[in-house]
Amino acid sequence: LPLDYDMIFFSSFGANRKKGTKVTDNIYLSQESRVASMYLCSQKGARNMLRSLPMVGIIDFHMNYAAKHKGNVWMEKLPSWKGPHTIDMKLYHSHPPLSVQVEPDGSRNRTGSWRNDE
Repeated sequence: LPLDYDMIFFSSFGANRKKGTKVTDNIYLSQESRVASMYLCSQKGARNMLRSLPMVGIIDFHMNYAAKHKGNVWMEKLPSWKGPHTIDMKLYHSHPPLSVQVEPDGSRNRTGSWRNDE
């Protein structure tokens, strides 16, 4: 594991396949969470998450906020997303992922057929 890691994400979801900068054969510095269904948080990462409060969105969006990720179309709609970023975290992820998050209907993308009834 990289000595400076705050969080390492081991899962993936949908089309999020950005790799980032290769650090080892299977670890990449991405500065972006893929999905918060399987990750490792260092003590430094836990302290940095506490320093980044109050929350600006759901946990994986907030992890990106704390890591100064530029955000995506959903994140940019959050009222406090453009606020001051006070924490600089190191977010890594594994490739290939160790787990894959799926929708309730078994699909692996955010447009699962179960959402049609919402």
